[in-house]
Amino acid sequence: MRKPLFITVIAFLFLLTTPLPAFAYSYGDPGKEAFAEAYKQFEEQLDQKNYTLAKETIDAYDKEFTLYFPEAKEKIDASLEKEDADAAKQAYRVALRQNIERRLHFAQEQFDDFGQAKLLLAKARGTYDVLAPYVKESEGAKTSDSLYTAFDDSLAALGNPGLFGVGKKASDRETFDQNIKQIEDTVTPLFVLPGEEKTGVFDEEDSIFGQSFGTDDIWKTVAISLVIILIVIVIIGQRKKRRAQ
Repeated sequence: MRKPLFITVIAFLFLLTTPLPAFAYSYGDPGKEAFAEAYKQFEEQLDQKNYTLAKETIDAYDKEFTLYFPEAKEKIDASLEKEDADAAKQAYRVALRQNIERRLHFAQEQFDDFGQAKLLLAKARGTYDVLAPYVKESEGAKTSDSLYTAFDDSLAALGNPGLFGVGKKASDRETFDQNIKQIEDTVTPLFVLPGEEKTGVFDEEDSIFGQSFGTDDIWKTVAISLVIILIVIVIIGQRKKRRAQ
């Protein structure tokens, strides 16, 4: 029994050191956020006064709304019930704003992980693509364009690890944070729920149990827990066999 146990433990320890970004984030097109892209369909359905289809679109992303944007979801549901299309659209746009903040928050947390931070930044930008027309309408093209510049500068500030040192570029945390702040400071006030008191900027309290879902730390915690459980099960099994002999 000891040899299989040893092999199993080694396998789990190997998993601890293997990054699994897909555990929390869907890859596909890195510049697309399906939850955000669905807003376009949602808006079109409401313009056609098809509230049934609009509700189906929302329900398709119930997991995302429940985990990250419950207040916006509650407002959307109430607005659809009242057939208030404008209020429903606005509440969905609030969720999109919160999604940008969520992605940027974790991009800052994962700053030293180039691949992960780049992916999160792309998801945030993909969400902003959907909100950009409303920012342009409200604040003008110059403001909207300045946010795209901020996204570009944030990406550049991540640097590049290069390939075996070739093409390596140093990262710039200060510049990265400054651009993230510019994006949030501009977008957040434009998309808020009626009576919303907080600024809307995402923090750890906005995720279930205050945990950073999808980060390496969470995965390592899960893997370590599985190793401990496995060891306990094996030990209990060995003791039962000894008693039976």
